Amino acid sequence: MLLPGCEGRIGGWDLGQESHVRPLPNDPTAIAEACETNDGVLHVGVTRLRRLTRDQLNNAVRDLVGVEGRPADALAPDERMGPFHSNAIAPVTELLVQQAAELAARVASEAEGRMDQIAPCSLPDDEGTTCATELVERLGQRAYRRPLEANEIQGLVSLYELGRHSGGASRGFRLVLEGMLQSPSFLYHADVGESGVPSATPEPMDGYGLASRLSFFLWNSIPDTELVDLAADSSLIERDVLAGQVGRMLQDPRAGATIALFHSQWLGLSELPKAQKDHALFPAFDEEMANAMLNETARFTDHVVRQGDGLLSTLLTADYTFPEGPLFDVYDVEPPDGFTPGDQVSLDPSRRAGILTQAAFLARWSHHDQTSPIHRGIVVRENLMCQPLSPPPANVANVPPPVDDVTSTRERFAQHVADPGCAGCHRFIDPIGLGFEHYDAIGKYRATDGLGEVNAAGEITGAREDLAGPYYGGVELAKKLAGSSEVAECVANQWFRFALGRIESLDDACSIQTLHDAFKASGGNIRTLLSQVALSDAFRHVRLTASEERQ
Repeated sequence: MLLPGCEGRIGGWDLGQESHVRPLPNDPTAIAEACETNDGVLHVGVTRLRRLTRDQLNNAVRDLVGVEGRPADALAPDERMGPFHSNAIAPVTELLVQQAAELAARVASEAEGRMDQIAPCSLPDDEGTTCATELVERLGQRAYRRPLEANEIQGLVSLYELGRHSGGASRGFRLVLEGMLQSPSFLYHADVGESGVPSATPEPMDGYGLASRLSFFLWNSIPDTELVDLAADSSLIERDVLAGQVGRMLQDPRAGATIALFHSQWLGLSELPKAQKDHALFPAFDEEMANAMLNETARFTDHVVRQGDGLLSTLLTADYTFPEGPLFDVYDVEPPDGFTPGDQVSLDPSRRAGILTQAAFLARWSHHDQTSPIHRGIVVRENLMCQPLSPPPANVANVPPPVDDVTSTRERFAQHVADPGCAGCHRFIDPIGLGFEHYDAIGKYRATDGLGEVNAAGEITGAREDLAGPYYGGVELAKKLAGSSEVAECVANQWFRFALGRIESLDDACSIQTLHDAFKASGGNIRTLLSQVALSDAFRHVRLTASEERQ
């Protein structure tokens, strides 16, 4: 469904620089019709060349050579496609090249002290290049996520010899690692089909490409030894083997970190530690509290998806959470006897229901001195319903009305729907956001606002029958969202986008329809959804150039 005046965007994704993309409507009938026009012929959307994100680089150097921390955060910020990070549009600048070189040097310098553990043999004891060649082949295969070509091996061995002659084996090791970490084969997602050349028609991914795509999807990092072995004998391309690897990988803590990252990006929470709150109004809010909020949501999403029942309805309506430190005051609960961070804590089910009533979402989408029904409503409309909204006119003053002790937030923001220039979009936003008014700017429950009681009446318009209509308060809203086919399909789309770093197009209609059907049949099980994403035609195939426009 496209809301009025929102052409050129889909589900919050700006298509201005994606001229080849033919958006797929979020309407089941339209998706079914688009799939039917394929007439059994395989179609998948175009894959663009993407650089690894900063999170992916940080994880990759950790898993490759054991360098911890976040060294890649020194790079320029990642591009965003909708709520997710995906570096597929902006050109590479000289500054970015320099930053990548500096990153490689820092990582190689730190890894140099662990050379004996990283190298498969003793470099100092080898006067020739036998050990160096073995290092290059083994480490290079993990770094490049494929076997190296002969000329690549020779080039890196030559780097080793250059370094060894000037500074010994450790210097040679460092130069090899610097070279690998600056290679496009390390820095980019190498989504290549079996033929190895760009194709206008879909090609199956080869084993190594599929292993890399799967690993970055579920672990946000490079493949482990088991995935590499399955890629080497091509068994990974078999559906049952691939499904089994999804199950194995979801049991790994790295999957928990990726699930937390998905939800942080999906709901736009990553900027929360930088948020500023009026100290006079919210003296308890500081960076420690902000980090506690993010930790809570990370634990909660990991628990629901990997360890709990896996259901979307639980994610949106659970009456428990995993708070720590200052969050007990936010939720007005006492730590249970013997509590340690990471323990599950029950909340008042009349006040809290799932991830949207947790402090991280509520505090992130508030102003420094008051709530923000607009921001909260936009996130629900765009990110949970996949309904696009046009940006505000350039001449609009995006300044919230000043807070006073007399008027409520609802009264102050009433001007948006009263002004004809604003009402077009705000009638789709404000009635959703105002349903969160029981939660203040740090997520604490409140009963009064201004001179009277909070009015948390809300309404969803422009939605399917199972979602549209009035509701009262965040708990009722959460339950409406949890029972919505529109939200379930949007969540499936968001995981598809996160997995592939691109939006779905008409060419993905059959893959998307299969995801929607499987997610519905599973009762909204997110673990099932993740497996179906990996098994989809769009995930297991690649098309690197645009074909003729479909009529």
